[in-house]
Amino acid sequence: MKRFEYKTLKIEPKGFWGTKLDADEIDKVLNELGRQGWELVSMQDLSVSGSSWTFHYTFKRETI
Repeated sequence: MKRFEYKTLKIEPKGFWGTKLDADEIDKVLNELGRQGWELVSMQDLSVSGSSWTFHYTFKRETI
């Protein structure tokens, strides 16, 4: 039977109004997790009144 472990990463926008995301930095983090064997399985944008205030990325990888 396959077994998996899960990891959740929270990324919050920066800037005065919390509207700035650094796509290059996010790519670096996601690529590093991919090199470690983590597979992105979902991404959730948590917003309030139509404004994104945090993003949750959920990953999984098979355990040995």
